Amino acid sequence: MERRWKILLAAGMLCFLILGAVGVYFMVDELMDLNQLPLVGQKILVIPVKGQITMEGCSGSFLTGVPACAKVDDIKRKLEYADSSNEIKAVILDINSGGGGVSASRELMEAVRETRKPVVARIGEVGASGAYYAASAADWIIAYQDSMTGSIGVIMSLQHYYGLYDKLGINVTVIKSGDSKDIGSPYRPMEEGEKEELKHMVDKIYHNFISDVAANRNLSYSYTRNLSDGSIYLGSDARDYGLIDQLGNMDDAVDKAKELGEIWGEPDIVRVVERQRTLFDIFNFGSILDIYQNL
Repeated sequence: MERRWKILLAAGMLCFLILGAVGVYFMVDELMDLNQLPLVGQKILVIPVKGQITMEGCSGSFLTGVPACAKVDDIKRKLEYADSSNEIKAVILDINSGGGGVSASRELMEAVRETRKPVVARIGEVGASGAYYAASAADWIIAYQDSMTGSIGVIMSLQHYYGLYDKLGINVTVIKSGDSKDIGSPYRPMEEGEKEELKHMVDKIYHNFISDVAANRNLSYSYTRNLSDGSIYLGSDARDYGLIDQLGNMDDAVDKAKELGEIWGEPDIVRVVERQRTLFDIFNFGSILDIYQNL
């Protein structure tokens, strides 16, 4: 009888300790974010930058449903998440992009530059033009020796249909409030003054592009200007020119992120995965969610 009471007493104390531990956990969790504790979490966040860099996003592949572009707002939100949590010690931008819109590329570059956590840009097959613009703001850039990068320059393309319209007998009448209102119109030849006006705009954007890359890479403006004729460079040449820091692969990028993030031991590699679109998303009955999963 006495032994039974001892067993019951021991079981009761064990339950009391378990309930107490659970209560303490939830109380601490309620009072503070455990992820903000400096020794909790040793993670590297890998953010993909794939396809065209855009402000608006894209519909994605019809077969896979995965968005085939890099929406700036989505990437900025992930960078802000990394900054807000001590669980994430460093960020890797997994880049495979030929660039994108001027404003979108610049906004992404500024977001990378303003990120407080160490950022390593890893260039896969391609990281050129606007994609290189964004990568230049990272703390470290790694590319394969045969990666295509660089392509520092600005281009504006305009199509004209007036020759075809003349042959088809189609006439377009334009009523405008100013001489430049229909600049670049496809319905008439462009005048020399209009070409000069657009060229002036392209030159200003080009100057900003060079200035930012030079500042980000700690290069002189004149040196960067000599490299910025739109040429595409292989990774090996880009390293020699100072446009990237190191030749390597994703493992090397992880090692560098680990070093910059001062991570002890093996880090958890967390990759951002875009959820595949479904019919609900196509008909606007759902939204794209980010899924964070361990590699």
